[in-house]
Amino acid sequence: MKKEIKLNVAISILVVIAVMIATVIELVSSTNALKNSLATNYLENNYNYANKLAEGIQYVTRDFQKTIIGMAELSKSPHFDQNQLDILKKSENGHFNSIFITDEKGVIQLMSPEVIDFKERETPVIIQAGRKINPDVVEKSLTTKKPFISEPYITTSGTVLILITAPLLNESGIFEGMMVGTIYLEKENAIKTVISSNKYHDGSFVYAVDQNGRIICHPDTNKVYENVSGNSIVKTVRGGESGSKVTVEAGNEYFAGYYHIKTLGWGVVLLTPTSIIHEPLNNLVFKIITQSLLILLIILVVAMFLVKRLTNPLTRLAEYSERLITTNKLNHPNDELIINSNIYEINQLYRRMRIQLLRLNKEIQLDGLTGVANRKAFDIVINEWMEQKQPFSLVILDIDNFKQINDTYGHLVGDDVLKFLTSILISFSREGDLCFRYGGEEFGLLLREKEEEEARDIAEQFRVKIASTESPTGRPITVSLGLTTLQPNDDTPKVIIERADNALYQSKQAGKNRVTVYKQG
Repeated sequence: MKKEIKLNVAISILVVIAVMIATVIELVSSTNALKNSLATNYLENNYNYANKLAEGIQYVTRDFQKTIIGMAELSKSPHFDQNQLDILKKSENGHFNSIFITDEKGVIQLMSPEVIDFKERETPVIIQAGRKINPDVVEKSLTTKKPFISEPYITTSGTVLILITAPLLNESGIFEGMMVGTIYLEKENAIKTVISSNKYHDGSFVYAVDQNGRIICHPDTNKVYENVSGNSIVKTVRGGESGSKVTVEAGNEYFAGYYHIKTLGWGVVLLTPTSIIHEPLNNLVFKIITQSLLILLIILVVAMFLVKRLTNPLTRLAEYSERLITTNKLNHPNDELIINSNIYEINQLYRRMRIQLLRLNKEIQLDGLTGVANRKAFDIVINEWMEQKQPFSLVILDIDNFKQINDTYGHLVGDDVLKFLTSILISFSREGDLCFRYGGEEFGLLLREKEEEEARDIAEQFRVKIASTESPTGRPITVSLGLTTLQPNDDTPKVIIERADNALYQSKQAGKNRVTVYKQG
């Protein structure tokens, strides 16, 4: 059998499900909105900060060039020597790792410090005056005879550096060489200081690339000079574009902000792991769930209250109908159902059900032929009266020779005789009494509050009335009656009915057309 649940429970479950669905929808929409908002903010901020860093790099490189150009002007003095070059090196605030002067062919004439000894290399390298700079690196500077910032390159010593140059021109404007400043990209330098000016605690990092896609600055110095031209962001920034997007590097997803430095052809890239948004998203989820549980509890309490108010009339209707079915009692004064709901449908259902119950009550408690109470109604009433200890007398009567009437006049006349008897019997019952058809040609009277003598007088008057009144057969009929009264020791209707039946049987045996009161023994 299918398991049943009450309406208020079903509605409460639906309310809970509805709130949970609404919570899930809100959770999904809120997290998506926050995720998109955070992603947009990180992308915008990274772009803006990459722009700021690019401006910083432009500033320091211009400052480098101005410094080198200034040094070049000072070196025109006829008294300029190694000592003065060393003084210039000390005065330029550590912008350059070394400075030197070359001739028109790129051969070093003076340098500060005078000797650079790369002892930390596997193969020691010493750089000093008389050494020629890599021609591929300074060719443009030697050819154009203009200030120049070289591409990063690796020296024979294995050092990654860039050169900042300015031409040396004599008083006649003839090119005599270059003033050159070096920046070792693997060591601390001004470019790295600009990029590392902000300490990141969220996993973000910045790197810069040159026009060929080689890294010139990176938090991991081992990556300096690495060729990353195949990287999608690097390709974009080398193409002259600036912007932001989500990208994947080394299997990790990042919010990338990038900026192209037009004057240098370099690019700055700022990466922030996309996992940075997980914590605020988790906090939002926790907050929404916590708030939703509280709201769910409040809604559930309110809903249960309202649902109970709404479904209580329906519950009472269901219980009432079930009780009627199981007890076979209709319209008992103590079992009256009164419903006054604000819901139109419930009131309509109640009115319709009441009308139908009254109709059913009439149908199941009344005899279809005579219109008086039937055996079922009699059983209900006598049981109730005994439960209530209501004093009463019971008269059971039977039409004498009724089979002969049917045989002689036919069943239709027989039915008319039954109706005739019923109409007279009703006239002898008073308010509170019950007139009923017990079955066939047997009828009865339940006389409320009637003692034996008074009940016998009523039964006798009825017998006389029937015997003296013309029936549908064209002549009077007679009846035999048996009577008994409720006794203090009677515990079931059965014993009372049996006594009345025995008294009726005695009337029949004694010649019919008489009233017999049951006597013990």
